[in-house]
This record gives sequence, structure tokens and C-alpha cells, in this order.
Amino acid sequence: MKVIGLLAALVLFAATNVSAAQFGGVEELSVYPSFQYFTWKEFDRGTRLLKEDGFLYGAGAAIRVDLLKTETGSLMLKGKAELFGGVVDYDGQTQPPNPFPVKTDVTYIGARGETDLGWRFPVQNVSIEPFAGIGYRWWLRDLHDTTAFDPNQGRNVQVGAYSEYWQTVYARLGAYLDYTLSDTWKLFGEAGAKYPFYNSNTVEFTDVGEKTIRPGKVWSAFAEIGARYKRFRPAVFYEGFRYATSPLVPIGGNSAIFQPESESDIIGVSLGWVFK
Repeated sequence: MKVIGLLAALVLFAATNVSAAQFGGVEELSVYPSFQYFTWKEFDRGTRLLKEDGFLYGAGAAIRVDLLKTETGSLMLKGKAELFGGVVDYDGQTQPPNPFPVKTDVTYIGARGETDLGWRFPVQNVSIEPFAGIGYRWWLRDLHDTTAFDPNQGRNVQVGAYSEYWQTVYARLGAYLDYTLSDTWKLFGEAGAKYPFYNSNTVEFTDVGEKTIRPGKVWSAFAEIGARYKRFRPAVFYEGFRYATSPLVPIGGNSAIFQPESESDIIGVSLGWVFK
């Protein structure tokens, strides 16, 4: 609701300046590959249950549109869409009641989209743009079958895998800044926080079918810094996700499952090419 209120305030602010306003149009349109170092961890009362890490690879497109240009600034709309995937290392354990260490691989495939609305305040060669927005991220987390030594049986055993389908819808609050050095060089950056107001993790079990868990909601951070030289737009970025422990979900008998406290950190590089 806070994000919706801020978006409404930005539109109202633009409306009060409409007498001197004009439509600006598409300011920047770019495509990019990205290379990301991904980490996923889960905890139970402070004890780490597992860690996954490795490289993910993505491709996406981004757009910035000047919706309304006035004497005091511009109403800016920006959007981004991206696909990503890769195989990372898993270092964790089997499920209770008798867990033992397991190492395997995890396949990640996903997509995300974001849109923000902000008001740009230009000051000579610098512009500052506070914004609010919304984002959606979907991904498949697919653990691979493997074998591991079971100390309870004193031998190697087959460890079956499972798949999870995650969704999160989150609000974004932050600020964007750019600094024009010359006709060919520009520096830019943004930073802020996001809040996942909808989380869903659907787990596939071979014996009881699909069960959906609702991880808890926690604020996390994002940031990006980069440069534009003519049409080349490289950047370094960080994206975090945090989830609190979910409620228990019964799966039959006296058994139940839950999503432990979880956190994800992504540090990456994008190499954009600007068409406009």
C-alpha cells in the first residue's frame, strides 16, 4: 500500500505541472547478457542447513520512458525483463529425522520482470530520481539425484531429488542517479530496498504430490552502478532476497513441511547495448 501511495503521489505531482508539460517518449532501450554469482542458504534457528552457490547466466532488455516532461523535471517510467539459468553446487543434508551430509547439483531456471515510476529532478549535469515500483520473479529449483554415505547404515545410499517452483511479488523503493560527463560518457547508479508481499514455494513430492509453502516476508536490498559510453552500457549489480520461516504445511500422517529461514545473494555483471 505504501508503494501504491507513492506511485499515486508521483502522478499527482506530475499533474500539478501539466500546464508546462509535454510527452517525452522513449529515452533509452537496451539489451544485455548478464553473468551472476549466486548464493542460496537456509537456516534453522541460526544453524545453516545448506548452501548452494555457482554461476547463473541471463539475458534481458530494459527501457526508460519519459512520460511527462515539465519545467521542474520529468515523470519517468522504467521497465526490465530477464531470463536466467544455470547449474550450481549443493552442500547440505537429507531430511529429518536422521539427516546426513549430501553434495549434489541444482538446476535453476527462471524469469523476472520489474517496472518503476519515478520523478527526475535535473541539476546541471546530474539528475536524481526517487522511484517506487513492483517486481515479479519466478524460478525452478531442481535438485539432482545423487549418492551419499549414510552413517546410520554404514554405506552409500541413493538420495532422491525433488523440485521446487518459487514465485515472489515484491515492492521496490529506491533512487536512481546519473551524471553526464560528456556527449559520449555518462555514469549512473541506483539503490534501494524491496519487500516481498507475496511468496510461494510449490514442492513436488513423489508420494503425496504437490504442496505449497508460504515463506515469510522480509525486506532486502538491491543496487547497481555502471557507465554508458556511446552505445555500450556495462554495469555491476547486487540483488538480495530474504525469507522468514514459513508456517507448517501437513503432508499426511503426523508429518509436515516448512520453508526454513532462507536468503539469496546475487552479484553480477551486465553488458548492455543501447539501441536508443
